[in-house]
Amino acid sequence: MKTTQSGDRVLVHYVKRFEDGSATSSRVRDGDPLELTVGTDHPRLPGLGRKLIGVTPGDQVSLAVPAAEAHGVSDPRRIYRLARSRFRGQTLLAGQQTRLLDRQGRRRVVRVLEVLDKVVVVDANHPRAGQGVELEVELIAILTRDAPASAAPAPGESSTTQRSPACNP
Repeated sequence: MKTTQSGDRVLVHYVKRFEDGSATSSRVRDGDPLELTVGTDHPRLPGLGRKLIGVTPGDQVSLAVPAAEAHGVSDPRRIYRLARSRFRGQTLLAGQQTRLLDRQGRRRVVRVLEVLDKVVVVDANHPRAGQGVELEVELIAILTRDAPASAAPAPGESSTTQRSPACNP
């Protein structure tokens, strides 16, 4: 039976358990398996890519991912005291998540830690920062091996289109 090698595209189902007891699963998300490349990390499943080398379809693997490699450790510099006026019209409660605009005008999700008369204390760390993750993964199928980047056609080109060296951007 074929085993996975670095660069293979594969389909997996997974269960991800967090230290706080909560869990998520690819079967619950949308029911479809997740496609990823063996040997490279996936943002939702940190550390898994390397663990899948040498696995055959139907195999299950487990992996403990420490907090630093999962969503990072909680950074106390990401706790902010913000003017209550930045939250006009919002009813805020400690523990809830809310959105606000940062200094660059980007929308950010923060967790409210404390609400005072003139100040709101928020945590801008990832909601799962500081938590390790346990991954249980079942390899469903090996799809293909990724072609080297130099062999892949550029966007808008077919695999038979040849590019002139003078036209390369």
